[in-house]
Amino acid sequence: MSAPQNGSTMIEGRVVHKTSNALKITFQAGPGDPMAVGVQGAGDGFGGKMAMLFGFKNGGTGRHSITYADGTVVWVQSKDSAPTVLSRADGTAIATITRSDTSTAVGSTAGTLLHFVPTDDVKTPELFRMRILDRMGEEFGRLDVVRTVGGWTLGRLADELYNTYIWWDHAGQPLPVPLLGTRIILKRSPDAVERDVLLGACVDITLGLRPYVTAMR
Repeated sequence: MSAPQNGSTMIEGRVVHKTSNALKITFQAGPGDPMAVGVQGAGDGFGGKMAMLFGFKNGGTGRHSITYADGTVVWVQSKDSAPTVLSRADGTAIATITRSDTSTAVGSTAGTLLHFVPTDDVKTPELFRMRILDRMGEEFGRLDVVRTVGGWTLGRLADELYNTYIWWDHAGQPLPVPLLGTRIILKRSPDAVERDVLLGACVDITLGLRPYVTAMR
């Protein structure tokens, strides 16, 4: 893998089904062990888990989990027609994400954290593409939502953050899931809260099936 420019970061999340039929997204920032794993409906009740087990709920709203490699857990309460709520295992609020034509993450102290806005080529057969803006409204990075196997194709990637993308050995396979995954490309390493919000947004989109820009509806 080529060296990132200016401390930039790439985080890739791949979606599969668990044996329980719940969707799972595995996040990696490079070769080796995953940095985090998100699971659909991990905090849902018995009825929700049974709906997933029998294949009646292939993604959708619910209380999804993100578990980091160090055991830290973040909950993503993905909702329909209401903001998504991110919190820690002890109930401490992290942020809420409001979705409309664009989406905005607001911290627990009411300060804006990140904005998700469409790129000029927001929708292709392979991808949904978004720009990520920071607290100051400056472009922080990009978020690709992979719709088809072609979205993983390295030849499609052209960005000022890397000279050449040579990803680790994941060729990408057809998966029986609504969305195949996400790719986050950032100009710098995120702080802890930004990281939680970014991964929370990826879980909300791929497992919760929430649209973050108009083109995704």
